[in-house]
Amino acid sequence: MTAKDELFSRLEYLSAAKNLPELIDVGVAQSTHNGVANLLRKGLGIVAFNILEDFIKKRASEALGRISGSRIDFFKLPLKLQDAAILDALSALVFRARLEKKDGGDWRGLVQAESLKIHSTGNSSFQLSDFSLASAGSNVSAEEVPAILAAFGISGGWTVLKKVSDSIGGGLPDLSQAYKNASSRRHSCAHEANFNYSFIWLEAIKSEILAIAASLDVVLEARCRQVESSLSINVQDHNIDAALNYRFLHDVAGVHKESKAIGGRTIKNWHDQSEALRVLLPRLRPAQEFLILLDSGRRISDWYVS
Repeated sequence: MTAKDELFSRLEYLSAAKNLPELIDVGVAQSTHNGVANLLRKGLGIVAFNILEDFIKKRASEALGRISGSRIDFFKLPLKLQDAAILDALSALVFRARLEKKDGGDWRGLVQAESLKIHSTGNSSFQLSDFSLASAGSNVSAEEVPAILAAFGISGGWTVLKKVSDSIGGGLPDLSQAYKNASSRRHSCAHEANFNYSFIWLEAIKSEILAIAASLDVVLEARCRQVESSLSINVQDHNIDAALNYRFLHDVAGVHKESKAIGGRTIKNWHDQSEALRVLLPRLRPAQEFLILLDSGRRISDWYVS
């Protein structure tokens, strides 16, 4: 199951849980119902942010696998990725192995397997460790997201993700701040007994997760496509903007309007979304495009990279 598949499966459960009446306060006075509702919202607040963190980690691992499988020379990778594949992977491996040992797992097998990957970076054929990025701790900080992009030679961090989000209907004024807020609330939910997790935050978190996850997915896929198409070029020398091309399906009263820009000229009206996907998905990679599905409010509801 891909990182995106897992994300959507978990978001489905989150959406269903969010609509339970047990999560909604009744009146403003303190009561057993409202106290229980807040406890449940706090639990979902923690889980919701963990869903996004897990996506970031797994999507970064998928991108590392794509780079390894491309057969590009190790020295053509950005220096930050070269360092991460050795130093950061080693540091994260120690952290993960200690957790595995504490839990009674096969920590020796883990060290042996990942050590081989780290050692392989000295060979013409290498395999980057999944622990190279965002793996040195239990959580993914707001600073680690730009570090992931930088490792793939993409400068600009959250600014780049915001630009992509704006282009695909993400609808967030500030992705970095949204991530930091969600992280801070998760921390408060876990460590502050009296913290009140607002239902409004719970209502908004799915759209925040979608905007951040889609933007990261698109950027990493764009870079992987560039690497695979030009093995002779240093990874950081590619122009990421040149690989960010979109096609949209905008749901308007059950009709899916195909266009190349949000609000742009309609290329075709599709009355069957599955038929539209059958036709359009095989064209994405040859055309260097990403397919973005928009809801009636022109906000992203789904996306496809291939």
